Amino acid sequence: MTRLGTAAAAAAALIVPLLFATGCGSIATTGVVESGSAATVKLAFGEETGLVYFVTPEGGIVPVAIPDGPSHPSPNYLISRLLAGPDETAREAGLTSSLPPADANMNGKSALTFTDNGAGIQVKLPYPVDPLSEPARRQVACTAVAAVRITPAPQVTLIDAAGKKQRAQCAAADGSRVATDGG
Repeated sequence: MTRLGTAAAAAAALIVPLLFATGCGSIATTGVVESGSAATVKLAFGEETGLVYFVTPEGGIVPVAIPDGPSHPSPNYLISRLLAGPDETAREAGLTSSLPPADANMNGKSALTFTDNGAGIQVKLPYPVDPLSEPARRQVACTAVAAVRITPAPQVTLIDAAGKKQRAQCAAADGSRVATDGG
C-alpha cells in the first residue's frame, strides 16, 4: 500500500465511526415525561414563625410559613390566616385551599374559637363541617396541631356553629404522618 493509500485508509477508519456516532438516522421525538411531584425540603423557621397548611396541585397538603405575622402567633391567629386562604406568594406557587372562604361575622358569631380541652383540640368553624372535604379537614387539623406544638399530636375535633362535631386528622392522603414541625 502506498503512503497515500495508508493515509486514506487511516482517515476512513476514523471518519466512519464518527459518522455512526453522530446518529445519521433520525431519533423519534417524545412528549413530556412526567416525573412526579417536586422535591420536598425542610423549612427553616424559628418558633416565632407560624405555619398554615394549603393544598398542592397534586392534592397533598404542605406547610407555609407566615413570617409577616406576629412573633409567636396564637393558634387563633393561625387558624384565621388559614381561613383567609393562601396569600399571593402561595397562590403563585400553585397552592390553594379546600376550605370555603370565611366570613368573620357569619351568624353573628366569631369566625372561630380554639381551645385545648385536655383531651384534644377543638376548632370552631364558621360554616357546617359535614360538607368539608378530607383535604379541608386535614388543612385545619395540621394547622391546629402545628399551632399548639404538642407531641404526640392531639386529637382534633371540628365544630360548626350548630354544634355538629367531626374529627379531623393531620395525615397525608395515604395515611402517613404530615410534618407539623417544619420537616
